[in-house]
Amino acid sequence: MKGENKNNVLSWLSALFFEEVEENNPNSDLLEELRKAKNEWMAAERYFESVSDPDLVEYAVYNIETAKRKYFYLLKKAKEEGITSGDVK
Repeated sequence: MKGENKNNVLSWLSALFFEEVEENNPNSDLLEELRKAKNEWMAAERYFESVSDPDLVEYAVYNIETAKRKYFYLLKKAKEEGITSGDVK
């Protein structure tokens, strides 16, 4: 079951990354928020990789954690609303 859930999540994430949100989808706002949150998380990861000052590293780690939590919150919300990767066009 765990492997199947992991594959479903990976499939869903791939669809979010490579596909665009369909305009007339009633969940398009949530899907767009989810896409933005993923981009924020990836940007935080890139920033972390670019800094070396200990204070900035600490700040970067904090940003990664907050962006990741926001993304997973929205992912959970999307799942609760029955959104699947098929909702992303």
